[in-house]
Parts: sequence; structure tokens; C-alpha cells
Amino acid sequence: MKTELSKELNKYFEIIGLLYNSNQPKFITNEVVEKTATEFGINADELNKKVVVVLKKYIAAFQKEMIKNNTDDFDFFFSEEDDDFILSIQYVCSNHQEWFEQGFENLTEREILLAFAEVLFEETIISADTPSFNELIALLSETGFSANTCWKLMLIFQSPKEKIEKLSKIINSNIAAYEKAIITIQKPLNKLLEKFPHGEFIGGPLHQNSHITPTLIYPAVELVNINGTLSNSYIGLFTDDVYKMQQKSKTAQKNILPMLKAISDNSKFDILLSLIKAPKYNLELAEELNLSAATISHHMNVLLTCHLVSVEKRDGRVYYTLSKNTIENLLLDLHNKFLG
Repeated sequence: MKTELSKELNKYFEIIGLLYNSNQPKFITNEVVEKTATEFGINADELNKKVVVVLKKYIAAFQKEMIKNNTDDFDFFFSEEDDDFILSIQYVCSNHQEWFEQGFENLTEREILLAFAEVLFEETIISADTPSFNELIALLSETGFSANTCWKLMLIFQSPKEKIEKLSKIINSNIAAYEKAIITIQKPLNKLLEKFPHGEFIGGPLHQNSHITPTLIYPAVELVNINGTLSNSYIGLFTDDVYKMQQKSKTAQKNILPMLKAISDNSKFDILLSLIKAPKYNLELAEELNLSAATISHHMNVLLTCHLVSVEKRDGRVYYTLSKNTIENLLLDLHNKFLG
């Protein structure tokens, strides 16, 4: 397939993200902003003024109108900090907007289970019939997800139609809140959408043959979900701005520091060591290093930004490869600075 581009936010992807992040008090605290700026080697004040101000306004406007009709159902989906779970829900629901617009009368449990299986298990071959509960649990155990994530997904597998109908009620009751939030940030949003996509990252191998959708709730990340033969990319509307902030660091010292900070992190260092052996995909690394898939994705965003890893698509998966040229250039820069 050719690369396809959407110039609009995916309403369901955004609403689910807003509901989740509105209930995570640490999502955009000053401490988190400082940590993010440090990881990417950029100025925290510039990040705040350029990105965080719009994001805070977006979330605050949504929170003001947000509705929680059934606390138990709401808490099941949104109360706990669980990025893997919420991203899984976002991918499935954004792939199947018709569930929320056409009702559930003709929707079968098999269709819901297959939708989750395609997102969660990528190219894993499952039976043509409805996947059995035991088959789904066995596949789930290989994802590298936390016990809590697996437990919540297992509960969905037990009663898929009931759970998704409850989620639909939460989402639909908050469409008005989403629309008001959009109005609040309409001016900067229009400018961002007008120039989307731009920047070299769009042409990279990570997004080739993908359906690319802009996202604001994750303003500066690149997410890829492979669903059978279809690859969906969600690119933060401020991603290119963050890249440009990094490019302002023109001196060798400022270019070196973000890479050294990345390598000094134990998990990122372990990822790089693992990739020396062979290219690997997200869930493979998660299982090997005993980390969640969301944690691996977070680390990869930093490593990709520092050009310490590169990506390639094959066999229906995104594989990460160690960028040996970057490592060699880093060592050469360090040698020239301290021993030259």
C-alpha cells in the first residue's frame, strides 16, 4: 500500500487519550517536563512555551467538561497508570470507529476479539475461527505486558462486547467535552494541521506504507501499530518542532551530551547491547529485557531522536537496528575532544 495521510485528528484516539491523561496527575508536571527536556537534550523553557502550554490548555478544557457516569466502568479503563493498556485500547478503537457510530446490534464478540488479536499479536497466526480464551491468554503471556495489563485485557476477552459497549458509553458521553476542548485550542491546532506533515521524519522508513494520523494528546512522539498488512502511524503535531529544538544545538559538545545521557540510562544501554546481536522488534526486546512494551517504545523514541538506532520494516514488523555509524562518530568526537 502507499503512504496515506490524514489531515485531521482521530476523534476516538484523542478522546481515549484525554480521558486517560486527565486522570494521571503526573502527566505534564514541571518535573516531567524537565525530565523530558533532559532526555531529548533540549531547553525545558522552550519546550514549555512551544508545546506544553497548548497541551495543558487542551487537557484543562476537556477536564472542565469531562463526564464520569459510572465510576466503576470509568476506573477500569482510566484510573490506573497503564500506558500499554490504554494504547492497545486506542489502537483498536481508532481502527474501528464504526463501533461507536453505528451501534453494537450487529457486532459480534468474535469481531471484537479478532480486532484485539490483530493489534496485540501483530503477525502471529491465529485460527480462522474465533480465538479461544486459552489461545488468547497464551498469546498475551508473550507480549511482555505487565501482569496488570494482561489482567485487564483478559477481562475484556472474557466479555468483549459488554466491555466495549461500556467504553462506548464513556466515549460518547465525552464527545461534547472533546469538541469544546478543540474549540479552545482551535487557532494553534489549525496552524499545526495546516503544515502537517513536515520534516524529514515523515519520509523515514518508520512511516513508509503507513496510514499517518496527527495526534495532539501525544504531541511529540511517533507511534506505529501494525495491524495485519496495514500500518498505522500516529505522529505528534509538535514532533518536528522538538527535532528543530535539538538541531539548534550546533556545537559538538551539545550534540554529544544527549547521546551520553541516553547511553547512561541502564535500560537504554541494555537495548543497545541487545541490538548488537541482531535487529529486534518491540515485543522481542520487551520480553528479553523484562520491560513493558510501552517502556521500550519510550526508550526507542529517545534513541531514535539521538540517531543511536534506526528502523526497518519487514515481515509485518518494525525492527530496530543499532546505528553503528553514530556510535563510531560519537567515539571519534570524544577522542578528539579529550585525547586529540
